[in-house]
Amino acid sequence: MRDAVDLEVETKKVREDAAREFGVAPEIHADDMLWRFLLHHPAYPTAEAATRHYFANGAESARKLEMIIDEHLPVLASSHRVSLLEFASGYGMVTRHLANVPSLAKLVACDIHPEAVEFIHDRLRQPALVSRHVPEELIFDESFDVVFALSFFSHMPEASFARWLSTLFSAVRLGGVMVFTTHGLISKALFGDLAIGENGFLFKPSSEQADLDPTEYGSSLATPAYVASQLARLPGSSLAEFRRGYWWQHQDLYIVTRVAST
Repeated sequence: MRDAVDLEVETKKVREDAAREFGVAPEIHADDMLWRFLLHHPAYPTAEAATRHYFANGAESARKLEMIIDEHLPVLASSHRVSLLEFASGYGMVTRHLANVPSLAKLVACDIHPEAVEFIHDRLRQPALVSRHVPEELIFDESFDVVFALSFFSHMPEASFARWLSTLFSAVRLGGVMVFTTHGLISKALFGDLAIGENGFLFKPSSEQADLDPTEYGSSLATPAYVASQLARLPGSSLAEFRRGYWWQHQDLYIVTRVAST
């Protein structure tokens, strides 16, 4: 693998061009796992192609979330008063684009990697928090209109799946929404011959993030029935919308509203 200096030089022009096109910062952290994943991906034969996709894909995810916010929180969105927590933000592939969403009055990123949090704060100029490995140890000082976790629950083992749902949902204001994705049934091909459990859950201890414990952050598949069963145990949650295979043509989308608990 080329070192960081080589990649910095090799991708300088495409980063600057993409930054101008999308109106975002051109920097990418050398340890950005998503960028590194794309650089190895056979669909992108050059570093320039991988880098271009990095920016375009981040912009598309931000656009999708913007449409969800406009649809589910129209009053706040029209008055540009939406507060957003982007959880498991990584090094800001989507964050840099979310900063341009006009409905957002506040954007806070959160990630387990201190270096990612520092990069988002210092280079992307957005507030950022360090997450925790144990869900119950992550306490938020404020609540948000939207909590967004893109492709986070697609990596959680069953031991922490529901616990993270509870922790993240605790940061959603009354009337707000939690937006998250999972590997669903369309994603089954990614898991080979592994069988889905009778409860609708499948986990394998491997992921693109080699620096994290694979038993804590691997690859998981959760059927809609499994997710529904976990949400049913979450006080104040109401499934507002489900879209099968909506993200990247295979990850399922869930939009959960916080309502008054009975």
